[in-house]
Amino acid sequence: MIRRIIVIIFVILLMKINVFSQLLPNLALSGGPTAGWFIQNTDDLNAELKKGGFPTVDKGFFTLGGGGFIDLPLKKNFLRIGGMGVGFSTHKELRVNDSLNKALTYSMGMGGLSVEYVLAFGNFDISIGSAFTTGQLSLDLYQNGSNAGSYPGILGEYTNNSSSQNITRNFRLRFYSAQPQAGIGLLTAKFIYFRLTAGYVLSTSGSWKVDNDVEVPNFPKGIKADGFNISLGINAGLFFRD
Repeated sequence: MIRRIIVIIFVILLMKINVFSQLLPNLALSGGPTAGWFIQNTDDLNAELKKGGFPTVDKGFFTLGGGGFIDLPLKKNFLRIGGMGVGFSTHKELRVNDSLNKALTYSMGMGGLSVEYVLAFGNFDISIGSAFTTGQLSLDLYQNGSNAGSYPGILGEYTNNSSSQNITRNFRLRFYSAQPQAGIGLLTAKFIYFRLTAGYVLSTSGSWKVDNDVEVPNFPKGIKADGFNISLGINAGLFFRD
């Protein structure tokens, strides 16, 4: 009895998909995870880190995120409207001596909408457009002495006027960006779509802030969110194409 019910439900779903494909011959709705690589000019950042005796960061960062889109028919091609979120984080540590460690965490996260024109060639397509995002660039600096894990010592840093080796600073920058981008896509198995996208993030922002939203107007201008972004997405969804 249960098997018959399952078979009936499966047949009904196939019939509905076939009906939808006839009513909506050119439409797509999908979403899924993305992974990629973000290349950024970190020369100015590393120059400042060296001044403070901190380790430096690389120019490339592994990114993870996700997104989705809907393709609206424009004759034989499509208007693609999507949404996305992506980010990276890297952590570096340096042991200065037996009693002092320095570390940093550098990260970025952004999300927003994209608009693209898609040229379709059967199950293969080419897209060109732009993503419009907002996000946060973060730099956390840590300096820890040998007594960093002592609770009485930590509390004493707030109650005494004595200097401490234990210093933490959390810098944040809110940015807004446009990312001109192009991509290629391949539809497989009627519901799995692979997409390779490349673009360049162009950002604008206000002032950096530290700790309790204290403005840092003289923060080095060369440390910003701009960079080359390439990603591979694996989307699952509904694709109706002639």
